Amino acid sequence: MQFCTVEEAKEYVVALTNKAKLLEEINSTISHYQEMFESAHSEESRDLWLSELEKLKEWKNSDDFKQGNYPQGIDELILELIEWRAMVYAFQNVETKNNPFKDSGFYAQWYLGSIYGVFTIIGKLVSKDKRDNSLRKLWGLVSSLMLSNGACTKEEIDYIHSAMEIKSGLFTNENSKTLLFRNKLVSHNEAMPVVQWSDVDNDLRLLVRMWSLLVSWSSFGLFQPFRPDEQAFLGLDSMFEITEIKELKLKRQCYFKIVEGWSKCYAHSGIEDPGRGAFSTLSVTANIVHT
Repeated sequence: MQFCTVEEAKEYVVALTNKAKLLEEINSTISHYQEMFESAHSEESRDLWLSELEKLKEWKNSDDFKQGNYPQGIDELILELIEWRAMVYAFQNVETKNNPFKDSGFYAQWYLGSIYGVFTIIGKLVSKDKRDNSLRKLWGLVSSLMLSNGACTKEEIDYIHSAMEIKSGLFTNENSKTLLFRNKLVSHNEAMPVVQWSDVDNDLRLLVRMWSLLVSWSSFGLFQPFRPDEQAFLGLDSMFEITEIKELKLKRQCYFKIVEGWSKCYAHSGIEDPGRGAFSTLSVTANIVHT
């Protein structure tokens, strides 16, 4: 695929990464963008918010959206993957009076579901099938243009290209315990390879950084993308004590901070990138005029 301009490439990235929002979410986002547009302090800022606003309205009114004719966005896959892992991380790092994952069939099934959810999504993100809306495919299409546009360094691009090599890169049965587990057990029920969550995090770190480069280059980034703690732990009061739930919430947020760190660190060195990463925060600047 050839892009005529950098802006065209950015729009393509946004189209493939954007989480498929429900109508209610779209209307809420449109209202937010409208407020930001109206309160912008510069013409450049107003133009940016207006551009995002028009794109979202156009998508809302498109036949593809109305008919549900779209794949899962890469944002949606990445964020759900992080949500699963953050919950598991929280339960791994908090000692609780009860052990529901051992004593309760429901919790045992939830944990098994989290394993299948995580490994299935990773498989989608690194899929080699050219028909899929995968992170691997999108990276291959636009990474060279991102480099020429100054969005990343050659050292990092070379490192990621090497890691994404189909036969010799990171995401092969030989080099990734995560992918070996996914291919042998989740996809084909062949064996039970031993894999640790630290192995998953090692692979996830690279995927988050790739995604972050794409998102920060093509858009404003994501504002508050994860479920509130209250929603994530809703209904657990009968199984866990109040202090335990509070600690679980803190550990879940701790994992989000880890992910945010991955998004802002060079894949090849681990050094922090001065860029903003995929996650954006709103800041308000007050100008006081003395009369």
